[in-house]
Amino acid sequence: MDCLFELLFRAWCPSYRPDMAPEHLQDDPVQAYGLYSFREGFQLGLCLAIAALGEWTD
Repeated sequence: MDCLFELLFRAWCPSYRPDMAPEHLQDDPVQAYGLYSFREGFQLGLCLAIAALGEWTD
């Protein structure tokens, strides 16, 4: 299963760039990338939930 997660991560997650981090996390790339990854995952989860609920209510 780890191989699948690694392939998906490499396909969907861009490499870390300092300009993608919020200003207050410029000196902490691990936390900045973690925040970015969490935000992207949360948005994906919401999109999937909305799509699933949309099909159930139709």
